[in-house]
Amino acid sequence: MKFTPITLLAIAASFVSANNDKIGWTGTIATKDGGLGGTVKVINTTSLMIENYTLKDASAPALHWWGATGGDISTGFRISMNRVDMAATSNTLEIPLDAGKTTDDFSEVGLWCESLHANFGQATLTMNGTASQTTSSSTSSSSTATASAAATSTTSSGAATTTDHNIAVGLFGVGAVVAYLL
Repeated sequence: MKFTPITLLAIAASFVSANNDKIGWTGTIATKDGGLGGTVKVINTTSLMIENYTLKDASAPALHWWGATGGDISTGFRISMNRVDMAATSNTLEIPLDAGKTTDDFSEVGLWCESLHANFGQATLTMNGTASQTTSSSTSSSSTATASAAATSTTSSGAATTTDHNIAVGLFGVGAVVAYLL
């Protein structure tokens, strides 16, 4: 099977889109214990930022940031190897996702005590704090499918159509299209 350069660009865009779908997603922490609060924001696939961060009590023996799907942080997994052992000392906190997970692996994030099985609070990450993950993923998938379908159309002579170039510009920027055309 032979692929046109535009088709290959559309395929590459679907991989990039899948890895960056949650950048900018946010969620407000619902406090359960310890005075935890703030708004979690996805910075990139390997780090989160909590703004307006509060944590009054970090005396639990094994506090770690956890991720989960389905709303129940207790059924989740550790997302950061850093043990939380201090109350908040600043208004922001960056959480490195260094436990083998990325933001693609979870939709909830929370502070969980592994020894006491206690939820200190959690947030559901949503697109701009308003849309659900399912809606966003469906929209992204259908956009990629539409772009891929349009990108494969050619004229009877095999030349790419104007529509293909417009889609490529929208997905990849002018520089990539110019490089392709040269």
